[in-house]
Amino acid sequence: MANNENDIQINYDSLLKLGYAVIDVRYRDYDVSTEVFRLVIVKVEGDRDDFYQSMLKHYLGKDLKDRNVYDLWTNILKHKIKMSEQLGRDVYIKVAAMDFYENMD
Repeated sequence: MANNENDIQINYDSLLKLGYAVIDVRYRDYDVSTEVFRLVIVKVEGDRDDFYQSMLKHYLGKDLKDRNVYDLWTNILKHKIKMSEQLGRDVYIKVAAMDFYENMD
């Protein structure tokens, strides 16, 4: 597993083809490992092609189909790790998504 937020590398397309998706990253809320963070991966049921667009719409309340959704989602995960490190605790993915989107250039 990676040691910092810059090391997140995920092949979303391959995961989706296998029926899985990364929905979150957890920051030090577990005792079984010394890893800084862990990806939360779930089984995707239904339409995989629109999974991340739907998730972003749920978190941000905006339809972002014109953007590179995988890069945006990776940046949100990195932002969540950064926020969590600064606060010394895990923050909700929705908070990180909204904060990232509102503050991105």
